Amino acid sequence: MTKAPLHGHIFSLSNAKPGDYVRVIDVKAGKLLKKRLVSMGVLINSRLHVIQRRGGAMVVGFDASRIAIGSGMSQHILVRNV
Repeated sequence: MTKAPLHGHIFSLSNAKPGDYVRVIDVKAGKLLKKRLVSMGVLINSRLHVIQRRGGAMVVGFDASRIAIGSGMSQHILVRNV
């Protein structure tokens, strides 16, 4: 069984579990992926709620929106538990 990251530690969104609330700290990716995330509404300091996981892909909610993020994309998003 994998332990959840400790509060305050930075980790990849791909390691978040359903039910987790996280804050986006950084995106370690190229300009195209950063631009795509911004267009989806995922910004630095955004608060995300992990709603569902299927393999590496996940559904996250923020504000009144829900979006699907693929496993490759989620590995580049650095977050911290809220």
